[in-house]
Amino acid sequence: LWARWLGFKEDSNHDPTEEFKLVYRFPGIKYCRILSRLKLLQTATSMIMLPPICYLYLQGQVSQNILLYTTGIAVFAGAMLYGMSYFFRRIIGFIYLSETEQTVRVAHLTFWGRRNDIYCPIETVVTLDEIGDSKDELLHQFKRYNSTDTLYFTIKYGQIVDRQKFTQIFGEFV
Repeated sequence: LWARWLGFKEDSNHDPTEEFKLVYRFPGIKYCRILSRLKLLQTATSMIMLPPICYLYLQGQVSQNILLYTTGIAVFAGAMLYGMSYFFRRIIGFIYLSETEQTVRVAHLTFWGRRNDIYCPIETVVTLDEIGDSKDELLHQFKRYNSTDTLYFTIKYGQIVDRQKFTQIFGEFV
């Protein structure tokens, strides 16, 4: 329910009548979403400030130091936006398993801080044993045989809601 309140959007490329059961949840995903949105706002603000500062510099109304400072902030904000969004887009917030136990639904953030759902057959999910992740690692990889994308989830800070279904998807820990 809180996911809808935060503005997450459902993917429409699946059967809407198919029911899913929650298997894993990362409560911190809402904070990742907020940080992602704030980073977009900060970057936009610094980029909007740059042209007026350049104009004022050309008019001789601000010093070169202010121009360089503003440019540095804008460049740094853009680099941080790229770095943070690269990380935030790969963090999994929710993992579900369909009632038929054939489809896995994985929810993660987009660049804009919205929810994106990925649907994949359970047989395409690479088990943790095959990946080589051990139980005490902070971030575990979510990989699929039919995709080169790698997403990440944390058991240390996340919650396995249904351990049996989690084991069905990812296998036993090493």
